[in-house]
Amino acid sequence: MARLDQAVAGIQDSDTFRAYLDVQARFHQYSSANALLILAQRPDATRVAGYRTWKSLGRQVRRGERGITVIVPLHLRHRSATGEAPPPRAPASEVTEPDAGVAPEETVTANRRLRFGLGTVFDVAQTEGTPLPTIDVPLLHEDTGQDLYHRLEQFGQREGLTIRRGDSQLGPTAMGSYSPAERLIVLREAAQLQMTKTLAHELAHHVAGHSQSGPGSEMEAEGVAYVVLAQAGLDSGERSFPYIATWAQDTTVLRAALARIQQVSATIIRQVLAAP
Repeated sequence: MARLDQAVAGIQDSDTFRAYLDVQARFHQYSSANALLILAQRPDATRVAGYRTWKSLGRQVRRGERGITVIVPLHLRHRSATGEAPPPRAPASEVTEPDAGVAPEETVTANRRLRFGLGTVFDVAQTEGTPLPTIDVPLLHEDTGQDLYHRLEQFGQREGLTIRRGDSQLGPTAMGSYSPAERLIVLREAAQLQMTKTLAHELAHHVAGHSQSGPGSEMEAEGVAYVVLAQAGLDSGERSFPYIATWAQDTTVLRAALARIQQVSATIIRQVLAAP
């Protein structure tokens, strides 16, 4: 547990990680409506932002690229008690930096009214310039961990889970998934150690009672996977440490969850490694 904490903290204290977080902060979290609009217009989009945001990151939208239309909030001041009209609304074509999705019930504040217009964003593939800083989360390539994999698989079956190997239900970069409603774990075919680590990760979601993927659940599940593999003499730190670092964002988040990681890890270890 101490090594997990220290290794993740070391990544998060690096200049590379600070640059990575600075870039992440520039990108908006899009509403479900805007996510559907982006999907309909550019299904292969991976990272979108407005023209000015790309420019601030040292990247330029290539000439001739067609933008992706999204819905953006437009703030208008209420008419005052004297009857003075609010300033005119900017044309929709001038709004290029969309805000995070705002729910209709949140559209009225003390002295501002919110309406919606259209804005334009561009995918990273439509830009060129300075590469975006990234944190590499490599796959594990060792052909070890087969015995632990079988033990984890048997534990999952005792829990009433179906464990399926294949890519058809996974996103392009996902190595595995857990569906509580279907009681189903799906694993992408990979090197043995990677598959063993992924199975431990998805079983951790199950044991912890996670209902959906998010920063807290992903950080916990990967922490549990690392601890379970370490107890079996296997090292997944090459992948687990950067994976946790990107989900936890700062060291205090991970430290607050260490007790939870230890509890779930202990449950799996008792059921898997203590079994004959």
